[in-house]
Amino acid sequence: MDDAALRERLGRIERRQTLVLALLVPPYLLGAAELFGYWVTTVAATVLALVGFALVVVRRRRRPATTE
Repeated sequence: MDDAALRERLGRIERRQTLVLALLVPPYLLGAAELFGYWVTTVAATVLALVGFALVVVRRRRRPATTE
């Protein structure tokens, strides 16, 4: 495989991994809410979501521009 095909394949794998992780998070949040309380879990989930969003923005800004 050439470099472009490998990058495309890696991109698909990363998107699939992100989807799987996104589908696994809500049940754990509900369990944490029952264990620690909804207020504490909401604050923690909001902080984690903001940190995750910041990481996505930083990763995308560091990614080299694709030329087609």
